[in-house]
Order: sequence, then C-alpha cells, then structure tokens
Amino acid sequence: MNSTLSTIKPVRRETLQTAVYEQLCELILEGNLAPGESITVANIAKAFDVSPMPVREAITRLMAAGALTVVSGRSIGVPQLDRSVFTDLRNVRLEIETVSLRWAIQNASEAFHRDLEDKLSAMISAEQKGEVKGFIRANYEFHFAIYQQAKSPVLLETISKIWLRINPYFHLLQQSGHYKISNDQHSEMVEGIVQNDENKAVEALKRDISSAYNTMVSQLAGKKETSQ
Repeated sequence: MNSTLSTIKPVRRETLQTAVYEQLCELILEGNLAPGESITVANIAKAFDVSPMPVREAITRLMAAGALTVVSGRSIGVPQLDRSVFTDLRNVRLEIETVSLRWAIQNASEAFHRDLEDKLSAMISAEQKGEVKGFIRANYEFHFAIYQQAKSPVLLETISKIWLRINPYFHLLQQSGHYKISNDQHSEMVEGIVQNDENKAVEALKRDISSAYNTMVSQLAGKKETSQ
C-alpha cells in the first residue's frame, strides 16, 4: 500500500448517513420543501450524488421525527398537520424558544448583535422582493443565530426538531402578507437584545410565534373549506 494512504481510515458508513441526514434537514429548514410538494429517494440520491441506501435511512429518521411522510407511491413530502398539532407545537415553542432567547441575551456580544442586524436586513430584503424561500431561509438563519448563542446543544437540538415539523408551513404566511408583520416583530426582538432588555425581546418573540400560528391555522382552515 502506498505509504501516503496507509494512515487514512476508511469512510465510515455512519458518516455518510449523518451527512445525508443533515443535508435533508437543511433542505427542510431552508424552505426548499413546502406543503404539497414531494420528492423521491431517487431524485435526492442523484442530487446528493450518493446511493439510495443512506437517503432511505435519513428519510426513515425524519419520518420518525414527524418531519416527512410518504405522500404517494415512492414520493415523500411534508405531513399534514391538524390544528391540535399546530397548537401543541406553538405551546412548546413559546416555552423553550423564549428560554433560549433569554440565555442568548446573557451570552450576547457586539459581534452577535451585528450578525442579527445583518440577518434582519436579509429578511427585510427578501420580504420586499417577494422571495418566499429566501425569506424562510433568512428567518431560519435569524432565529437559529439566537438559539445557537444560548450555548445549549440540548436545547438547540430540541428546537431544531420542532422547526423541522413547522418550518415548511411558513410558506403559508406569505399569502396573507404576514412576512412584513414578522419582520416588525423581529425588529423589536433585535432592539430588546441589543438593549439587554430580556422582557422586551421575549414579548416580541411570543408575538412572532403566536401571530404566525394564528395565520397558519386560518390559512389551513380556509383551504379546508374551499376543498369541501
């Protein structure tokens, strides 16, 4: 064996599985899969340049987490959520995301403040241009910059699992012009964070979560009535 390669360890199968799983999570969290859209194992494998096996395993994990489901045949998509599930997700978000925000403020720095302001500008730009996926991606990056600043891997993992289920439904907020409302609330969050005012920031986050919930539930109820 060539001495240059003698110390290289074989790529573990688990490493590939994890990489595919993380890429699929990013696909969902960055707004690339909306309710009603579907993808196949073959298409994902081709896009990721891997065999179907690690894709199937990653999808199985995401299905167990409630983030994906079989739509029809070999197609995978976002599960349909009823009002009780939306309500449960909202209630949990109000508890744990506000805790994460408080911890982030306690760990804040000037660099963190500047980063949030940049991400807020990206959301405002996406909303003004009508870029739905661009807004959803920027919204995800804004919120998770905060939750990462809390410095709690356990809390961050919990929030990530919830966002895998709820994030695709943020596509519904654009139809009612809610992205601008969200940005107003995000602006208040940034003000509270920069001013080291936990209560102000937390109240803005609570309004952000609750108003998004109300809009999504209303949109889904309207679609249900139209289909009947």
